[in-house]
Amino acid sequence: MLLIVGLSLSLIKLWSSQPRNKVSKPYFSDPKNRKLQKRLLVLLNGDATTAERLLKQQRQRHQGQSDKWYLEKVIYDLERDRRY
Repeated sequence: MLLIVGLSLSLIKLWSSQPRNKVSKPYFSDPKNRKLQKRLLVLLNGDATTAERLLKQQRQRHQGQSDKWYLEKVIYDLERDRRY
């Protein structure tokens, strides 16, 4: 549980420092985003560094999307790649 809280704080710091044009509710106040963040960390076995890197890559490739969109995209890509 402490690991998830620590990783959550790391990701909140990353997201709050990213410039955004189109933003959903702030990440930390939207329960849907918290669920997505936890799902991402589960898929990555708690590796917050990798989560940050993947989210940063998607932000660079698809600028102007919402936080929720980036989380969903990274999760979708990870799950898709594991199917094959």
